[in-house]
Amino acid sequence: MLVTPKNTEISAVDQDLASVVGPTAHRLRPRRRRRSLEAARKQALNFTAVPPDPERRAPLWHRRVTHTKAVDPLVWLLGAHGGAGVSTLAQVLAPAGDCARSWPAVLEDESPFVVVVAKETIEGLTRAHDLLRQWHCGMAGKRAHLLGLITVAHSPGKIPPVVDRYLQVIEVAAPAVWRVGWRSDWPTTRIADLPVWTPDDEPPAKGPDPHAAVRELGDALISAARTAVYGAAADPEDTP
Repeated sequence: MLVTPKNTEISAVDQDLASVVGPTAHRLRPRRRRRSLEAARKQALNFTAVPPDPERRAPLWHRRVTHTKAVDPLVWLLGAHGGAGVSTLAQVLAPAGDCARSWPAVLEDESPFVVVVAKETIEGLTRAHDLLRQWHCGMAGKRAHLLGLITVAHSPGKIPPVVDRYLQVIEVAAPAVWRVGWRSDWPTTRIADLPVWTPDDEPPAKGPDPHAAVRELGDALISAARTAVYGAAADPEDTP
């Protein structure tokens, strides 16, 4: 059981993590930097027992989630902030749906599986950390089941070091973490025109794969949901 830290001020958390995610962190010697990172990760884990401020929590649905898909989604994508990329991911991943930045109530046969989505920015990851803590504190409804966190590239190239360090700190609060890299065609394409990946989709024998950006992610989400239902030792061929 996690122990709630004595000092629950959020500002104190930020100050303690500053040496890891701050602009001068790269100046630390490798061994000291690793120790600082390990200490910050332990503290981030401890603070999963501290609820975020009310205004930084996602609300809960009180009815079934409204969506436009013909079949109810298997996995709900919960945006940690506006512009996280949920609309795009809900389009390109057939089993996923946008839960409109609110935790599903899981009514009737609605899926309980939720994945938090955030852009790879300090603000985006901070908001994601808020939602992860909200779930750990039992404030995300009684039935929602968190599968993990998806981070979406904010720009081309590698993730900025300061953002990467912060992600390494908060990822301890997520059951799993997946990354969607930068796609130059997504900003220039209407969402409705993006190709849709389905679980039975096979990669092309030749030529570019239209689902290359999300194929592994889609398989991983389905596997995570299957594991949540049947356990880690379940054989995929033996499950429906």
